[in-house]
Amino acid sequence: MRIALLPFNVASDITNRVIYLNQIKDIEAKAFIIPQSQKIDYSNCELLPSGINSRNVFIKGLAILKYLYKLRLILKWADIIHWYWDFQYLPLIRMPIEYWLIKYYRKPGFIVWCGSEIRNPIIDSKINPYYSNVFNSGIYEYNFESAKRSNRTQYYFQKLGFTPLVFIGMDHYINKEYFKDVKRIFQVINVSKFEPKYPNVKLGEIVNIVHSASVTGGKGTEFILKAISKLEIKYKINFILINNVERRIALENVSMCDIFIDQLITGSHGTAAVEAMGFGKPVITYINPEIKKYYPIDLPIIEASPDNIEVVLEKIISNPESLNLIGRNSRLYVEKYHDDTLNAKLLATYYKSKMI
Repeated sequence: MRIALLPFNVASDITNRVIYLNQIKDIEAKAFIIPQSQKIDYSNCELLPSGINSRNVFIKGLAILKYLYKLRLILKWADIIHWYWDFQYLPLIRMPIEYWLIKYYRKPGFIVWCGSEIRNPIIDSKINPYYSNVFNSGIYEYNFESAKRSNRTQYYFQKLGFTPLVFIGMDHYINKEYFKDVKRIFQVINVSKFEPKYPNVKLGEIVNIVHSASVTGGKGTEFILKAISKLEIKYKINFILINNVERRIALENVSMCDIFIDQLITGSHGTAAVEAMGFGKPVITYINPEIKKYYPIDLPIIEASPDNIEVVLEKIISNPESLNLIGRNSRLYVEKYHDDTLNAKLLATYYKSKMI
């Protein structure tokens, strides 16, 4: 069974999966990726032609032709398509570049949506005041999010007969009229490569806090910075903001911290939080009550919001002995739900169901 995972390696998720998929009997998995960022791990991936987003019409046109030629070869090779994110669209007419080629080959497939491509502001405005406030403030980076885009993206994939593989935090965006069957997946990391370094800080000592923000508006970074600036007056804090740095450097900083802050806006945690928990770190993030019901009951995350981030931080900084236990629970949680090997086996059952 030949599996093609492509074309966007969101949060290095494809890199993390393809190795262990290939350890399963009767599966040959290959990753085909459009390179985008130095923050992504492209190991074990074949890079696809770039230049599709060029403003030069000749470069763009040539890149599209090269890309479609390569995509045709991939589709002929694969038994199952495992697609990430969305299609790429021609400007102005908004026609999906890959749709008709995939439709022609009629291969069974799965689609993984990771956030903005189907996030629906109308839905979130009813359940998440923090998202609504930031979205309407002008500082939110993903202002292309819309109900129209969400519906259009889902419409195309349901026309292909693809089955959604759904992370916790994405369920409420899925159009149930389009998709009667969805499959749960978890973000994955290679747990064996994350050596736990549990916090061992004592009251009065320096507390190392890291916040990773690929974007700042969408993560609630301003609320975190305000809280830190107030708490630095009373406590010894070493705060590091990770933004637009190499993945290796980012992971080094996370591995050395005592507390990791993920996000305070979207209402669910991402892969960065999983990596921090893999290192045995307590993680602070905003978990929306409507989303929390989907999480396992043993989720060890410390919940906070823009309204109470300062209070939550001060509580744990003034009781640092609790951090070690929370960090250990975090590591156990990742081993239980986010390990590559376990999730590869789960994916294999999904793939096989498509071949019946």
